[in-house]
Amino acid sequence: MIAVGIMSGTSADGMDAAAVEIGDERPRPTIRFLAHVARDHPDSLRYRILAAGSGAPLAAHDIAILHAELGDAYASIGREIVAALGREPACIALHGQTIAHFPAEHATLQIGDASRVAVELAAPVIDDFRSADVALGGQGAPLVPFADHLLFADGIPRAVLNIGGIANVTLLPTRQPGDVTAFDTGPGNMVIDQLARKGGNELDRDGAAAARGRIIEPALAKALGHPYFARSAPKSTGREEFGAPFAQQLLADAKAAGGSLDDAIATATALTVESIGRAVDGGPWRELIVAGGGARNATLIERLRVRTKLRILLSDELGIPAEAREAVAFAILGAYRLGGEPNTLPRCTGASRAVSAGAIQRP
Repeated sequence: MIAVGIMSGTSADGMDAAAVEIGDERPRPTIRFLAHVARDHPDSLRYRILAAGSGAPLAAHDIAILHAELGDAYASIGREIVAALGREPACIALHGQTIAHFPAEHATLQIGDASRVAVELAAPVIDDFRSADVALGGQGAPLVPFADHLLFADGIPRAVLNIGGIANVTLLPTRQPGDVTAFDTGPGNMVIDQLARKGGNELDRDGAAAARGRIIEPALAKALGHPYFARSAPKSTGREEFGAPFAQQLLADAKAAGGSLDDAIATATALTVESIGRAVDGGPWRELIVAGGGARNATLIERLRVRTKLRILLSDELGIPAEAREAVAFAILGAYRLGGEPNTLPRCTGASRAVSAGAIQRP
């Protein structure tokens, strides 16, 4: 089966679409990466996504228009990946845009009209992947570890890290799905990006600002005191905890200690590195496989290498482009949902059982 996955994450900077071919073998199918395309969001769309996820009141009209517009954007990148493939996929998996994630209150919301995508591309579209897990008492996240196990578990004790807006880790001590552990470690690029925007940049490209700056230890210690880091897995987080107010407080704390904006960015980078390091400390891991946009931040990766003392591989080296990993994962989840097969790991989400998650929208 050929499946397409479309992903837009908490960074709200754009979309990725990826296509894979999934064999019929079970429990471990052959999975072959086929294609990947990426597209940046125009500023006007990105700003409205960030506003919708900020926690500030937003009119129902504005949310409805954003839901429709995102559907059109997903359909557009869907056409692009199908053209790159040169053949029709069996299904398209659409994560949607998270605008609210409150696991303690058993609530999560992703928007982006999947029916528009199904009609435009004349293919079944699977969306709303998180709700079924939440209904079973889970956090609705993380879901990607199901795919990580199929892609990367080969008997070598490995940790698989995605550094998006939020960083999340999948721990693969063995080839057995029942041994997989996964959770969000905390902010990935989210706080770094918000601080970079205060200097007129969309991100800290290559970690240049962090490399120039110095870590403000009191500000770092205060940030690491956030209650999220003391919670036990399963756990997940988002912009609700590490959004603009958190970034603004870190900047204020850095400046109060005589720091500059570059110093605040260096401190935010250290926060990402330390929270990831604590997540893998004490494990049997021989390798740390890194994906997501943060994989291209040279300063972050080098500091992660020093902090963890692990062999670090980019997922590119294992055949999955770093930026495509989550889109690939949702393509796999979608293919399993189309076949009515379980595609969640309740040990990772906290749900009472596994479920075939996702709603199928047909053209």
